[in-house]
Parts: sequence; C-alpha cells; structure tokens
Amino acid sequence: MAGDDNGYDEDLSGDDERDAVADADAMADELEDELAEAVRKPATALPVTLAVPALVLTAAIALPLHPEGFSFAQLLYASFLRSPLEGLIMLIGFGSPFCFGAIVLALAALGPRVVPRVGERLLVVNLSFLHAQLLLVGFMLASRGQGMMPLALLGFALVSGGYFTVHHAREAAAGGGVDEDGQAARSGPTQRWLVRWGATVLVAVCGWIRLQLLIGVRLGWAIEVMLAAGVAMAVMLTRRRSLERP
Repeated sequence: MAGDDNGYDEDLSGDDERDAVADADAMADELEDELAEAVRKPATALPVTLAVPALVLTAAIALPLHPEGFSFAQLLYASFLRSPLEGLIMLIGFGSPFCFGAIVLALAALGPRVVPRVGERLLVVNLSFLHAQLLLVGFMLASRGQGMMPLALLGFALVSGGYFTVHHAREAAAGGGVDEDGQAARSGPTQRWLVRWGATVLVAVCGWIRLQLLIGVRLGWAIEVMLAAGVAMAVMLTRRRSLERP
C-alpha cells in the first residue's frame, strides 16, 4: 500500500509539473502575441503635448499678418462678406496652415477617441490643399519675377508636393487590404508622419517669407508665431520618434 501511495503521489507531482509547464507556455505564447501585435500595429495617436503648439498655430489666425496690421481672420471675414465662395476658397487655400493647426489640435486633444483613418484623411486633404496653394503661389511669383528667390519657392513646391504624392501612394499601396482582425488596413501615411511633414513644410515656407525682409517686404509677426509653432511640432515628433526606436 505504501508503494501504491508513493506512486500515486509521484503521478500527482508529475501532473502538477505538466500543468505548470503548460501554464508557462500559454503565458509565453500570450506575451509573444501581444508583442507581435504591438510591432504590427504601432501607436499612431498623436501625443497630447502636441496640442500646445497646435493651439498656438491655430490662434495665429487672429494675429497681425498683413503689412497694415490686419489679421488673417479679418481678411477672411472680408472675403466672406464679398462672396461665401471666395471666403471658402481663401480658407482652404491661404488658410490651410491655420486649418492644419486646428486639425492637429483636435486629433491631439481627442487622442485614441478619433479613428486613425479619419485623422489621416483630414490631414491628407488639408496638406493637399497646402501643397496646391504653395505651387500656385510659387508659379505666379516666378512667372512675374516678384519677391526674392521666387524660383526657390517654386522648386520647393514642386519637390515637396511630388514627394508627398509619391510617399502617400507608396504607403497606400503597402498598407492596403484587410488586417487579421478583419478591419480595413491603413491606407496611407500615419498621423505622426503627416503632422511632421506638414510642420516641416510650414517652417520652410515661413522661412522663405522672412527672406522677403531683405527687399523691404514686412508682414505681421504672425509669421514668427507660425514659424515657432511649426518648429515645435517637428521637434516634438522627431524627438519622440527617436525615443521609440529600440
């Protein structure tokens, strides 16, 4: 009987060991799945701190921009009084930097409550208008020979707009389809890339505008505020990207 009891105890001990090993394997598999999911779906939400420079950029719409001291909000209001269509075109064209700030502010404040694809599409549409307006202005200035270094602005508009289009198409082709959860996969660049790109373009344009001081063209100090906000956005996202690298 004692031998039978010892054998029974050994069987129980063996079962416990097998159960422990099975539990450990299950936990390891679950952890591996979580890590794989994290790698496959990196965080795309914008950091909340990005709302600060985005708010500054949006508020710059009320700061002096015109050489005579008028803000863009005042110019926009006058355009809407003349014609709602003219005001709308001015808003989505020349006002695209301020719209960009408002979109980034909303996305950063709401965070994961916003569907990533919605935020990405809003940014893509806004940046498309920004590049189109930049190309139009660059072409007009270069054809008339107005401003300082108009060909530089036109060249930047062509190169940046072309790269934006190609990069978006490449990302859309690489991320199309449906993921393992049955959800529509990402169809373009991430919000972080789009915001960083928009901020970089904004900094370059504001820098070119400041060059016009050399020929006596003085705009309002809203340009400096927009420049500072763009630099802050680009630096914050670039630094965060470097910290997230292994």
